[in-house]
Amino acid sequence: MTHPFTTLLLLATLFAGGPAIADPSLKSALGLDIEQARQVDMIEAKYRKPSAAKRQQRDAELRKLRRARLANDSQGIAEQEAIAARLHEEFRQIHFARNDEIRAVLKPEQKDRFEKHLVAMKEMHGSSRDAKGF
Repeated sequence: MTHPFTTLLLLATLFAGGPAIADPSLKSALGLDIEQARQVDMIEAKYRKPSAAKRQQRDAELRKLRRARLANDSQGIAEQEAIAARLHEEFRQIHFARNDEIRAVLKPEQKDRFEKHLVAMKEMHGSSRDAKGF
């Protein structure tokens, strides 16, 4: 188990800014050169806040949905399911746009590796997310 301080230190490091370098796993998986890594980092930075905000909004609505289900509130369930589905789709669209921008800076052989990376990330997170939307 990771010590809480280690986790806080890691999170602080991730959000501290620092030099523009793409996600190390993505950089190595795709074989990005320095300029591509800079561009990918800029793309990731561009989408980081909107993605986090949309995720937070979606998660709040999912909590409301869980409460409606616990209360057996059929009207509340129906309303929250619609809201949560809309927010989930908006969240996915942010990731689709991010991934499309990343694809635009990649060479053809890197695009194939990027698609494989997205599938691996989807499998790692064990979700039903469309790999293109991760």
